[in-house]
Amino acid sequence: MKVVVLVSLLTLSFSMPAHAYDAADMKKLKESGQCLDCDLRQSKMHSNLMPGVNLTGSKLRDSVLKLINLENAVLVEVDLRRTDLEKSNLKNANLTGATLRDTDLEKANLFGARFNEADLRDADLENANATSGSFRDADMRKTNMKRGTFVNVDFTNATLSDSNLKRAIFVGANFNNATLKNVRFTRAELTGANFTDANVRFAIFYRANLSNAVFKDANMDGTVLWGSNISGANFEHAENLEQSQLNNVCGDSETKLPEGLSVKMCPSN
Repeated sequence: MKVVVLVSLLTLSFSMPAHAYDAADMKKLKESGQCLDCDLRQSKMHSNLMPGVNLTGSKLRDSVLKLINLENAVLVEVDLRRTDLEKSNLKNANLTGATLRDTDLEKANLFGARFNEADLRDADLENANATSGSFRDADMRKTNMKRGTFVNVDFTNATLSDSNLKRAIFVGANFNNATLKNVRFTRAELTGANFTDANVRFAIFYRANLSNAVFKDANMDGTVLWGSNISGANFEHAENLEQSQLNNVCGDSETKLPEGLSVKMCPSN
């Protein structure tokens, strides 16, 4: 009898619908173009046009928002965990303090978007374009940013440990005081990037372009620079940088290194 009861309870639990969005909140959103502190969990707004919408403090986790237009939207402290935002338009959106853990932002337009103090752990930003955006103080551990475009993006004080940034473009990006331990920058474009005071311990810059990058006072313990171009780069006062890390690297006469270290010249074009 106990077995029968248990099976019945399990069958009932799986047949019951999962919690969905609040219908009244959804109506409010559609009628007014804004919905603060609303329950919109598991909603499906695929391809909706919602530029400038204000959803501050709302819950949208586990939702399907693929191809949605949220340009200039206010998404401050919004819960977007596990939400599908693939190919979405979040241009100039404000996501300060938002939770986007395990969120799909692949191929999204994040131009000028603000993710300051946001939680992006395990998020997928592969092939996303966040040019001129900001991730100051964001938690981006184990984030996938492979082949993304992050030109002139601000990562000041951000934590990106164990993230995948292979072949991504970070021209002029600011990683000042960022934590980048074990980050993979393989073949990344980092011309003019700023790593001042950053923790890049055991980070991998295999064949990366570090021309004119700045590593002043950065912690480079175990950092892999093999095959990278450091022409014009500044490593003055870089901590724990050793000659062995530079033996398979090339630079030029403008490369600045700690006293006693040297680098071979890159072949001229």
